[in-house]
Amino acid sequence: MARVYFQSLRLAIALVCLGASLILASHWFGLLPDVAAIQKDSRRRLSEAMAVNAAAHVRKNQWLDLRYASQTVVDRDGDLLSVGIRNNYGDLKVDAGHHAELWERAQKDGEGMDPVKVPITLNRRPWGYVELCFRAADQSWAGAIIEHPLLRQLAFFCILGTFGYTLFVGKVMKVFNTTQVVPERVRQALDTLAEGLLVLDEKARIVLANRAFADTVNVPGNVLVESCANDLPWTHPDSTPCTDFPWMSAIDESATLTEHILHLQIDQSNRRIFSVNAAPLGSGRVRRGALATFRDVTHIEEHRAELETMLSLLRSSRDEIEQKNKKLEILATQDALTGCLNRRAFFERFGRLWKREANAPSTLACIMIDNDHFKKVNDTYGHSVGDDVLREVARVLKQHHKDQGLVCRYGGEEFCVLLPGVDLPGAMQIAEATREAITEIRFDDPEELRLTASLGVSELRFGATDPQELINQADVALYAAKRAGRNCVMAFCERLAQSADELAEHNNRKGHEIPYQAVTALVSALSFRDPNTAEHSRRVADLCIRVATPLMDPLELYVMEIAALLHDVGKIGVPDEILLKPGELTEDEWKIMSRNDRIGIEIIESAFECEELTQLVQACHKQFRDQERYDDNLHGSQIPLGGRLLAICDSYDSMISDRVYRAGRSHDDAIAELRRCAGTQFDPELVEHFAQIVTRKPHEDGFINRNETAIQIGFQVERLATAVDEQDTDSLRTLSARLELYARSCNIVPIAQAADRIHHHASQTDIAWFDLLRDTNELLDLCRSTQSEILRQSLGQTQELARLEVEF
Repeated sequence: MARVYFQSLRLAIALVCLGASLILASHWFGLLPDVAAIQKDSRRRLSEAMAVNAAAHVRKNQWLDLRYASQTVVDRDGDLLSVGIRNNYGDLKVDAGHHAELWERAQKDGEGMDPVKVPITLNRRPWGYVELCFRAADQSWAGAIIEHPLLRQLAFFCILGTFGYTLFVGKVMKVFNTTQVVPERVRQALDTLAEGLLVLDEKARIVLANRAFADTVNVPGNVLVESCANDLPWTHPDSTPCTDFPWMSAIDESATLTEHILHLQIDQSNRRIFSVNAAPLGSGRVRRGALATFRDVTHIEEHRAELETMLSLLRSSRDEIEQKNKKLEILATQDALTGCLNRRAFFERFGRLWKREANAPSTLACIMIDNDHFKKVNDTYGHSVGDDVLREVARVLKQHHKDQGLVCRYGGEEFCVLLPGVDLPGAMQIAEATREAITEIRFDDPEELRLTASLGVSELRFGATDPQELINQADVALYAAKRAGRNCVMAFCERLAQSADELAEHNNRKGHEIPYQAVTALVSALSFRDPNTAEHSRRVADLCIRVATPLMDPLELYVMEIAALLHDVGKIGVPDEILLKPGELTEDEWKIMSRNDRIGIEIIESAFECEELTQLVQACHKQFRDQERYDDNLHGSQIPLGGRLLAICDSYDSMISDRVYRAGRSHDDAIAELRRCAGTQFDPELVEHFAQIVTRKPHEDGFINRNETAIQIGFQVERLATAVDEQDTDSLRTLSARLELYARSCNIVPIAQAADRIHHHASQTDIAWFDLLRDTNELLDLCRSTQSEILRQSLGQTQELARLEVEF
């Protein structure tokens, strides 16, 4: 025992010397405060405060208060011997602590005293001085040692440190010399285990730590022994300190715990994650400790956390894409030139309003607006000025109806305004205000250009049975306004009833009642099956409206638009390997396409029972001089006008659109090809009419095509992300293959490549979900960046997005 404590005393002295060296080093480097400097600063501050206080009392001639205050300071400050207030003439006005005697002695030899003299200023002029005598420090070597704080601290540390270190080191050495609890052969066997292992006593002190655990925590095993396992920096997965340990439950409750996750902070940059199992040692009430195993699951947990993070990013990106799809859908419902609603969006919203009015009848008014002599404007000033006129008129209409109503560019120079909740007198007032606003439009160039408009108004009171009939009534009133001399507003009334009756008879004869909701449903189904074909159909419908407006009445125009939207609906049943084939089709594949064209006609015929619509879709596949392809032998001018126009618009858009196996033709080349085929495949007169109306690619007029492409890709990527989130491998393979083919057909190579990688991962027997998630997130980023760029450019072309978003 004596030998142990003698050895511990030697170690304690060494530790004390090391500690003393560190204290002196800290003083040398200025880490300890300078007591002398602090005392000097304190005396200076006291002197200045006394001078300020004295000046205040002298100014008020409060000599008695000043004397009492000075004496109080002397009595309370042990280092301050005396205080005196002396004016410039040498008169001592205040004497505290026998100041006259002490000050005189301090001036002679200054032994044991430290005199301080501070000037007093009154009204910015010197008045006198405050004299203070402080006790001087002991200058002898013994006094310096006793009073120096550093030396006192060293003496305290050396004395008590030697005693404390001796006891501590002695106890530690006793532990080291104690007989080992675990035999060496057992230690060697436990060191062969791949998992970390701790043997703990009843107080959770470590009795043994095998090599695997010591290597994992980067601490030697002999250092871990006798330390408490609870003192290691254990944390929960949320980085909060751990207070409930599985081995403590095993010790206290004699329970076995498995797969308990704990985190151990090895250092600032390294944290390990363990799956801990703990079992009690001993039997019955005798608690000998616990055995704890630690399986390092850091890589697994980090991989799982990365997967969860990527899944979270995937869901967030999918939601963002969904929101951008909605914004793009809003932009896609606008007319590219004017920013008003296009016909499809207008009829969709009109249908919802009509259904709402049918369930809760109220009022609904419709205004048809036509710019007077618009053709003359185009002929006189050119089409660019005509476009400016349409933009300005659209701006006025949107400005007047932004709070209430739907504004649609119905076709050419015609606009339609729908006013829910407005009766006929109110609609007439609004129409007259709109007409006056149009007449006030002015242009910088040409300055002489003046605009007028004719307006027709109708309302539900006249018994319209469907949305198209209400528009037709307003159109009848519009033409009555034109016959009345233009630049006026005309309401639908009884004297126009005969025209309305004739129109109704015409409508009934042609079976025109086509629910636009059903049309939208079929177009959506086609878009789901093949977005490229659906976009082509929408573009063809836009072309048909532009070209057919001068040649058809509103009813015929409506039916033709529906025919254009549905002319390729039969492709819903075409197999993917043919529908999405990047190259040209074989003869057998063309036969399958032809068969599905007939299926599309049957779908339209059974869905709408509209003979005129069915005839238009049938006629769009006829050639102008072909008498053999169909049994009815219709050819030439016998083919309905709408069918001949639809064939031209369909062929034109197919020629100017890009394909994987070829680039789209220019506008001039497409027109030249139409003219080359005029007389055989197309009506020559209608080809020339088309060439006069369509003077450039529709893609150059706006951004609808790009918006719809982004919407379709965003929609498919959104579904793909949902399939990844739900781990639906079958849907993953199908959706990724279709997205890859569609992106290639649109020449969007990065998205096609990302979709191809996803399809490759989804086709593996053992799917690498981490790589799949990474590629999916990359695909989402590409889709979001594409949508953001299109939205940015679109917002630069229209200022109405905010209003449309609110309406949406």
